[in-house]
Amino acid sequence: MAKKLPRAIVILALVAVGALRAGDFKEPASRSGASPWNAELSSGWDSLYMFRGVNQLPGFDGYGSSISWTALSVSIDLTSADTLTLASWAAFGLSESGYKEIDAAASWAHTFGALSVSAGYALYAVLDETYGLYAHELNAMAAYDVQLGSVVLSPSISYAINLGPAPGNRGYVEQASSYLELRVDGSAPVWRDVVSVAPWAALGINFRYNTTTDRGEPSPFVGADHVEAGVAVPFALGGPVTIAPYVAASFQWSGFPGTRAATPWAGIAASFSF
Repeated sequence: MAKKLPRAIVILALVAVGALRAGDFKEPASRSGASPWNAELSSGWDSLYMFRGVNQLPGFDGYGSSISWTALSVSIDLTSADTLTLASWAAFGLSESGYKEIDAAASWAHTFGALSVSAGYALYAVLDETYGLYAHELNAMAAYDVQLGSVVLSPSISYAINLGPAPGNRGYVEQASSYLELRVDGSAPVWRDVVSVAPWAALGINFRYNTTTDRGEPSPFVGADHVEAGVAVPFALGGPVTIAPYVAASFQWSGFPGTRAATPWAGIAASFSF
């Protein structure tokens, strides 16, 4: 029987590609039979495009643009403890209809019981009518699943480093900058196997990845920059289909351009595993 992927591995795959950047709440579908692979197709809507504490589309009127996104991930069991995941994510702005982004990621994960370690690569591509902006990223993660009765807590630490290109050369993040996130995800059943709650909380630590306007012109900086928390409520609709609305809030003290000190947002995702 093919193994069920630990929650921490799924979190890494989603973090790498940004498939659910507002909150990584999904449990993988159980796999049965001898198939060594599974896939998941997801689509959703987010009221704001929040990523690593920053409102990515602040807009000119109001505060930010909502986005619609679609993601596809395929996971392959290489051994009983090793999994390769390939994923893609595509999004476009709704209020800012000119914004389009296509991302791709690959990650490898190894499990030691409840502990998992992972490493991966991600490509972020922001499309533009004149020219595109890109970022190539390497990332790594370690996570541990703690079972407390029917509740699962998954503390994790993840680190990502931007390989480039540099700003001015079609890059949009400073080359060799990096980002560290300390995070705790939870999962608890509410009603049978149909409804559950999945809260999370995270602290972001910036190493010249984000910029601040505290000193006037936007400039990279080093230090802890924001905390965020949220909760999703996944509904299993029978078979492989899940719908999950969520609410979240981010609190930043770093003077991010276009991002308020306190930002709430919400969204919903639907996924189909096969």
